[in-house]
Amino acid sequence: MNELCLIRWLRTRLPRHPRDLRGIGDDAAVLRGFQGRAILTADMLLEGTHFRPTDPPAAVGWKALACSVSDVAAMAAVPLAATVSLGLRRGVTDRWIRGFVSGMLRCARAYDCPVVGGDTTSGTGPVAIDVAVLGRADRPVLRSGARAFDAILVTGTLGGSILGKHLRFRPRLSEAQTLARRFPLHAMMDISDGLSLDLSRLCDESGAGAILEEAAIPVSTAARTLAAKDGLSPLSHALSDGEDFELLFTMPEPAARRLLAKNPLGIRVSRVGTIVRERGLRLRRRDGRTVRLKPS
Repeated sequence: MNELCLIRWLRTRLPRHPRDLRGIGDDAAVLRGFQGRAILTADMLLEGTHFRPTDPPAAVGWKALACSVSDVAAMAAVPLAATVSLGLRRGVTDRWIRGFVSGMLRCARAYDCPVVGGDTTSGTGPVAIDVAVLGRADRPVLRSGARAFDAILVTGTLGGSILGKHLRFRPRLSEAQTLARRFPLHAMMDISDGLSLDLSRLCDESGAGAILEEAAIPVSTAARTLAAKDGLSPLSHALSDGEDFELLFTMPEPAARRLLAKNPLGIRVSRVGTIVRERGLRLRRRDGRTVRLKPS
């Protein structure tokens, strides 16, 4: 399938969306205007790093778009449209391409994020996928708003995503919007590089630090399974494994108690720690000792 054939085929596959006034084929997409603040995010996936050549292409397509939708969710925003650019390794089959597009479009339908354009090229290197998503937010939630004594919370369970979750996660889009609508969020991001590293980034942006509670961190079943194989602790996996794509957020303590008492999200939410004034991360062990935690 050469580039011209691929574009012609994509014209038959990419459904027209009410926000997309022209469809693909021009130098840029033409979209209906909207109210509110615009946000723009981009994510790149590389074969051998973010997916294996043997992974199902439909799962890779889902993940490619879902990563950027998760970034939109982390801002408590709504996706409007996406562009997808593919750097294909020579020898990639038509079957792989068709499978990839089917998975990508399944994600586009699930999150009302039409694919309105992009680019394709080929070469000798690994497959590279770049996805950009345009979104809107009335009041985008940033990483920089955490305040001392805020509660730190996460959705879902953490760690072990390499056993399969990294290809089939569901961005917490509606959950983030519910949180922003019903609770006073101070800061939020998605967990793509592990709880400890991403929390350290949130704290750096907010000029603060954090204490995590070992007993409260929601360790996934996959993290325990992986720990039994590689000798690391389940906690280490929950703290440091990437690509969980859960929400990490802070809010005042009374709001956190209200959220946990009557959780409207329909998924697990855990209070895992507290924002503090002193910079750096610390971990309060089950025995009460507090130790420095190096982000990893």
